[in-house]
Amino acid sequence: MAVLSPLSMDGFLPAVDSAAKGLNTDVGQIMVAFGMLTIGNGIGQIIYGPLSDRFGRRPIIIAGLLIYILSSGLSALANDVEMLFLFRFIQGLAVASTMIILRAVVRDLFGVTEGAKLFANLFMVLALIPLIAPILAGHLTVWFGWRAVFVMMAVVSLIVLAIILYFLEESLQEKDVRAMTPKVLAVSFAEIITDRCFVTFLLIGTGAYAGLFAVLGGIAPVMTGTLGQTSDVFGYQFSAVMIGHFVAAALAGKLVGMLGIKKILFIATSISLTGGLLIYFLAWAGITTIYAILIPVALHLVGFAMTIPAMTAGALSNFHHMAGRASSLLGFLQQSAGAAVAITLGLTADGTQFPMVTALAASSLFAFLAFAFMIPRVTLKAH
Repeated sequence: MAVLSPLSMDGFLPAVDSAAKGLNTDVGQIMVAFGMLTIGNGIGQIIYGPLSDRFGRRPIIIAGLLIYILSSGLSALANDVEMLFLFRFIQGLAVASTMIILRAVVRDLFGVTEGAKLFANLFMVLALIPLIAPILAGHLTVWFGWRAVFVMMAVVSLIVLAIILYFLEESLQEKDVRAMTPKVLAVSFAEIITDRCFVTFLLIGTGAYAGLFAVLGGIAPVMTGTLGQTSDVFGYQFSAVMIGHFVAAALAGKLVGMLGIKKILFIATSISLTGGLLIYFLAWAGITTIYAILIPVALHLVGFAMTIPAMTAGALSNFHHMAGRASSLLGFLQQSAGAAVAITLGLTADGTQFPMVTALAASSLFAFLAFAFMIPRVTLKAH
């Protein structure tokens, strides 16, 4: 079920330029629509966690998938960019259910170290989608136009729904009948956001996600606009960039078991920072080539792939009793940071790579500093 989140984001990147032309608008506005997807995703995450704690994981993911199918179909029918804003927002609301329920199910069933390993293995499978989706989307855009990409999303989500209906059993052993009451929500979120361990991993993850959205919100206009790459060629280029991301995700589970969460996060944030600073200084040195963009981005995404499983397990480690709510708050705050980055890039798009590289360098530095200053004061529980 988690495949829909990267499909919604990475899968549309090769179609950005075509969609802008088809809707008689500029690429920046299409990237604002991408930001609307992210806003919806963030808001959805704050909703689905409490809902799943109250009613169970299975009914919430089924409802989310039904909404996703509908919103994907409506996005394919959008006649102007304002309609696309709305339908992408709804699509974001829907797709939020996938990652929230996934995190909560893992936390329902596994401890911290086991959860980190499983998150890494799941993330490895998840990392396959950015390898495949841009290539498929690029060809669909060239052959049938940008609307075909949304049709693809609807079809994939229908398949996921069928799998969920057949295979997914309820993992929540005891439903919290008070999970949706305002007082309980306020007390729960206050407990979560004042937990030092949660805040530490939240800040690291926020920097990581801000960097991801700097890439997702900025690379398509640079590659298909500034550097003149066609949609199908860019699809292959972005997939090539994601190979390192996939390899890192594949190794992350074993590395967490060997080195522990703290050491793996040091390595991961250092790698991301190296990529972020490299692309920044190359840009300001006047080096604007395909490789000056793709190689640092690939390096940054290697670090991202290693960061997220360990960060997620660490952030949720103290909240077995309300994993859904903790997962919701984590997702909401990180997606909000991503939305802010994506919309800012859309509004400040100037035909150069400078908005993207500045955001990427700043976000990777933020994640590294959050690790350096806060991780030493955190003690992880083993349950």
